[in-house]
Amino acid sequence: MPIVEIEPELVGSVDRKKWNRLRPDGIAYGYSSIHPDYDVYIPTKDNPYMIRRDAIDGMEHTTLADSILALEAKVQLNPNDAKTWEELGLKQQENERDRAAIAALERAVLLDPNCLDAWLALAIAYRNEHCRMDAFNCLEQWIANNSRYKDILREELGVYHKDGIKRHDYITNVFLEAARTSPGSEEMDADVQVGLGVIFNMSEDFNKAMDCFKAALLIRPDDYQLWNKVGATLANARDNSGAIEMYMNAIQINPLFVRARYNLAISYMNLGQHQEAAENLLSSLSLQHAAALSINEIHGGVPTELHDNTSSSMWDSLRLLMYMMNHEDLASQCDFHHLEAFRGYFNF
Repeated sequence: MPIVEIEPELVGSVDRKKWNRLRPDGIAYGYSSIHPDYDVYIPTKDNPYMIRRDAIDGMEHTTLADSILALEAKVQLNPNDAKTWEELGLKQQENERDRAAIAALERAVLLDPNCLDAWLALAIAYRNEHCRMDAFNCLEQWIANNSRYKDILREELGVYHKDGIKRHDYITNVFLEAARTSPGSEEMDADVQVGLGVIFNMSEDFNKAMDCFKAALLIRPDDYQLWNKVGATLANARDNSGAIEMYMNAIQINPLFVRARYNLAISYMNLGQHQEAAENLLSSLSLQHAAALSINEIHGGVPTELHDNTSSSMWDSLRLLMYMMNHEDLASQCDFHHLEAFRGYFNF
């Protein structure tokens, strides 16, 4: 049991009246997300770092789960730290928690619109959540707050807010013009290529998207996020075998990358390789659940039970997979998020 029970607070609520700018016709052209989960960040209950605050920066964080706990403590202690909100959002994105990522990243750009990595990550998260107009808005804000490209925006922001096709074409042309400002491989901006890759993914131009992500990889070959993006694009194009190779590259660079492991599991499922799919799903859930050894060290070596922050969508995928493998007994364990029940059946 934890030493002190700390009730979670709603951290980083976005003031929509302050955030949404209005055109003369009264239509907001800032964010347009409507799901309440995007508006607040709910931190982990019973976070040990709120008790031992000296350990937030004073100890090594060896798992993704541990890093997130430390960052959550930091933003609770300093809610106006834009860069920490940005880092927290990026970590939650790696953790396959897009809604939590959006809440943190929105807070970052509200505090500091110059958090360019946050704008780009928000575009990707909104794309994953099927909020296309929000994704376009974030890509436009990445340009608008980038001193290198902001002069490209010659038209009023939000001019195509209501028309999805025109909005897509407009944002595409803006990013293509940004790419033309640095045409050579040595001068190429990898982030512009990532933005184009996201745009082409939304229009299902998967070959163009792959070309953009691969161009970015020429500049950042050790970027595990980029390898995952190439894999996801191949998977969207129904090339699951090719996607698996890309996901494996990402995991080789960062073995703790939950999103790539989850994507890898889905590609194995699509290929009918159920054992491999199950083991990667379970590894993903285990990484989400894990608290680093340093957490127990905070309490003097006493094991600490943390709130379950595993993904319901992963458990749903695992439940379906267990039925496909005729493991009805294990499928029922998914309702209780009981990882240990799978030991002995699968390696993870």
